[in-house]
Amino acid sequence: MNLFKNLFKQDIFKQLSWYTFAQIVVQGSAFLSAIIVTRYLGPINLGLYSFVQNYVGTLLTVGGGMDFYFTWKIAKSDNHFRDVQQFIGYKFSIYLLLTIFGLFSAWIILPRDIAFMISIMLVPACINSLSVFSLYLTATDRARFMSMIQIVSSVSLLLIKIVLVLLKSPLYSFVVVAAVDSAIGGVLILIILIRMSEWKHFLKSFEIPSFFKSISFLYSIRLSIIAIIFWQLLLRVDQLILATFSNAYTLGIYSAAVKIAEVPNFLAGVLSAALISRMAYISTQKDEESKKKLHKIMTSYFLVGSLIALGIIVFAPLAIHILYGERFAESVVVLRAYALSIPFMFMNYFFLGMYGARDRQHHQIGIFGFAVFINIFLVYVLTPRFGLTGTALATSIAYMVAAFGFYFNLENKK
Repeated sequence: MNLFKNLFKQDIFKQLSWYTFAQIVVQGSAFLSAIIVTRYLGPINLGLYSFVQNYVGTLLTVGGGMDFYFTWKIAKSDNHFRDVQQFIGYKFSIYLLLTIFGLFSAWIILPRDIAFMISIMLVPACINSLSVFSLYLTATDRARFMSMIQIVSSVSLLLIKIVLVLLKSPLYSFVVVAAVDSAIGGVLILIILIRMSEWKHFLKSFEIPSFFKSISFLYSIRLSIIAIIFWQLLLRVDQLILATFSNAYTLGIYSAAVKIAEVPNFLAGVLSAALISRMAYISTQKDEESKKKLHKIMTSYFLVGSLIALGIIVFAPLAIHILYGERFAESVVVLRAYALSIPFMFMNYFFLGMYGARDRQHHQIGIFGFAVFINIFLVYVLTPRFGLTGTALATSIAYMVAAFGFYFNLENKK
């Protein structure tokens, strides 16, 4: 117990104030909405809803790679206005191309009702380019500003979902809300920023780069893009593969467990966001003091993740019963198996930022790519033998492989 008391007294946890408060509200709202929506939709509709979200999320993984690149560039920038404007232009142009491709592929390959829901989520994708503003606020330590935006948007969306449940709205309504969720934060930040003197002329001077210029830009940051694509695939490839040989009910049972197990990962996101400026500096230093600080941060990530995983494993039956009800009783054993991935998920968040700061994207590509391959292989091998528990174990093993791969690679480079 003293170990964890001392752990939370470390300096890195004292820096989280506004980020922590905002993320508690944001993730708390997301968790409540997930519970409410899951109980309302039931396993079958939840399976369809999760597939749509994973399909769109996978399609837009390029955006995640761009965001990762933008965050570190903005953190080191000497002209934030110029870089933010340029990055939004690139992201808008590329998201427009991805949206067009996604719409065509969905209507050609998938059933019409699924394609329609995917279309709803893809239409506002270009507006998501405004999320670069949030990267600017994070990288420039505007914690209070960013936190208030996140709190307002998350609570508003939670209230909307509660109203939809009370009105007994169809599945399509929740897809619309999910689409709005992807864009609302950037819009709110833009409305506030353009009132400030340094941002007043943003819209007047904003230009969308040409198709060829955008492709050239993508090529120039291809390593960052590919690394994040593999990272995003690792986060959801289990559900995508499961959808190829199961039904909506099975996918819904699995998704319910995943939603609970992934909630604690918000703390890893908080740590990454709050420490981004510090990590950018420490990760590039080679003195012994910086190495000790880096090792202390890494240890903190792992211990916090382990503590959370233990709690979920012990209280999984109670959590499923209270949150979802008897319809999702089969999710208990899946949740316990998936919880084993949490410490390694925390470690991967840490290494994602650290390797990015050191511009070692080629290592990220190799390690995340191998972990994705392991995940896919094990899902096909373990699921037929152990059911959904096998799917969850396959994912936990893949996260562990990635975390140890990063750690041993780091140690060998010292």
